[in-house]
Amino acid sequence: MGSSTFRLATALRHGRTKIDDVYFEAPFKLMTPFTNGRHSDFIVMFASPGFLQGDEAHIDIDFGPGSDATITTQSYEKVLNTAEGSASRTIDLRAQGDAKAVFLPFPVIPFRNSTFTNVTTAHIAAESTFIYADVVTCGRVGMDERWAMWRFTNRLRVYVAEPAAVEQALHNQTESERASTHRRGRPPRRTELQLREHLAFADRMLLEPDAFDYTNLGMWREFTHCGVVYVHLPELDAATNSVESALDVDEVPADSSASPEAIRAQIESARIAAEDDLVSRIRSHADAVGFVGELGVSRVVNGLCVRLLTTRGDNAFAFIKDIADIVTGS
Repeated sequence: MGSSTFRLATALRHGRTKIDDVYFEAPFKLMTPFTNGRHSDFIVMFASPGFLQGDEAHIDIDFGPGSDATITTQSYEKVLNTAEGSASRTIDLRAQGDAKAVFLPFPVIPFRNSTFTNVTTAHIAAESTFIYADVVTCGRVGMDERWAMWRFTNRLRVYVAEPAAVEQALHNQTESERASTHRRGRPPRRTELQLREHLAFADRMLLEPDAFDYTNLGMWREFTHCGVVYVHLPELDAATNSVESALDVDEVPADSSASPEAIRAQIESARIAAEDDLVSRIRSHADAVGFVGELGVSRVVNGLCVRLLTTRGDNAFAFIKDIADIVTGS
């Protein structure tokens, strides 16, 4: 395969989520989207037996404002024997405006003597709904290849922009200060609204069977699949009529007198309440379906993190899909 790239941008047009732009190189392919109202499902195909030594895959996805998309891969991602070399994959995701963005790749299976690195970076708007999942197995269990890989590394970074309402308040505050201090006869220089962002969630998994025994207490023990899910709920200001008006520097929010700190506190309070409710709903759902394995659900700096251990990949992936349905209301 060598180095291959897949790029996809979605957009909302005429009430439906459609492809705005797409580009891919072999062995990547894209199936025709399955559209149901505003929502569309995309399946990224990988026409290859798996990752081989020297393979580099690059996935770049842009979820446009208003779009509602779930993107999955075709099947389990196999990392074949890379001998003395390695294989890698980078995933860059962006969710703009009030997009509903769900990216759920199938689990990765590291074969014997394989070395694989996956790096995922997401930049999302505060007003977006965003879900990302990673699942990795301990190897080909049916082929007696538990913990036979050389090294598996997975890194995830999620950056969340400042809520548009807060940025608008900061912009108004700056413009007001400049208007009161500028020299007579010279108007203040206009500045465009630029959304700042912060690191909201970071995760790293490093598997080196030669250095650690993952069957010990506090590790994987008898489980064969480990998954992590990050969920970001939209952060909205009740005083702002819409995301679009908040992003327009010429529009004044309903409560333009509120300070950026007050607006930020109001948004954060509503977000925390929504996250606490979602934590309870996910735990209740696990009890209702009789989830087999171990499950942890908790709030993080900004968003939710779900961690799970199971003995079947289908159980892990099915439960992750249930979480996505709960969050998006599907």
